[in-house]
Amino acid sequence: MPSRRSVLRAIGVVATGASAGCSRLRSRDARVDVTVFNQTDVSYAVEVVFYEDGASEAAAREFSSSFDVGPDGTAADEGVVEARRYLVRYRAYEENSKLTDEGHVHFIPSGDGTEAITFDIQETGELTRR
Repeated sequence: MPSRRSVLRAIGVVATGASAGCSRLRSRDARVDVTVFNQTDVSYAVEVVFYEDGASEAAAREFSSSFDVGPDGTAADEGVVEARRYLVRYRAYEENSKLTDEGHVHFIPSGDGTEAITFDIQETGELTRR
């Protein structure tokens, strides 16, 4: 028969593992998708960087990626970061070389489970947020 100490230790391990699994499931559901729509007839590369809102820039970088978007095309990536507040910086390059726009937007989660940030590349080469 196991000792009382062994039983309590086993219960603690199971409880810790169960609560870790719950938080992991919760955070997996609350993630941000990124989509870029190209409204032009030329290819673009769009660089996107998520920075944790309120942290120093050196410590705040959470995600960065480049999206290659063909003429009248779409590029997307699902669940790139946890849903929370971010400063999102972007740069758009026509034909992967000519910088046409750079700037930033603030992302604030809606809390409704459909967290996404979506950009349109306009004919002028500028990005607009939907």
